[in-house]
Amino acid sequence: MLLRLKKLIIYGLGVLFLIPAESAFAQKNGFTVVIDPGHGGRDPGAIGSSSKEKDIVLVVGKKLGELIKNNHPDVKVLYTRDTDRFVELNKRAEIANKAKADLYISLHCNALDRRKRSPQGVETFVLGLHRSKDNLDVAKAENSV
Repeated sequence: MLLRLKKLIIYGLGVLFLIPAESAFAQKNGFTVVIDPGHGGRDPGAIGSSSKEKDIVLVVGKKLGELIKNNHPDVKVLYTRDTDRFVELNKRAEIANKAKADLYISLHCNALDRRKRSPQGVETFVLGLHRSKDNLDVAKAENSV
């Protein structure tokens, strides 16, 4: 399971290298990315037999930030949290809005019932630039507790 998780992280982070240097990162002076490692502190997120979502996404978030900084030094990288602490959802949004972030990346991991088949692939949710009822419904469903 841990090997599969490592492969998934490597594949996911490898996507960054598909972005050419002359991409939107380089074209816009002052591009800001906010990385949001989900959960944290008192909120563990999904709990596995030997890991917690909050810990995994924190490590992945920091690694992602370093990859962006190393490959795109002109990009400002901010984090909603860089330690194991709880940050309210509205505070996470406030951090991104205050920074006028051009890109907001929220990291999460799914849990799996071991009785079911092995997981494969990744999930990506992209919220469009324009507010719509569909976007709001997706956001409510994904953020419900």
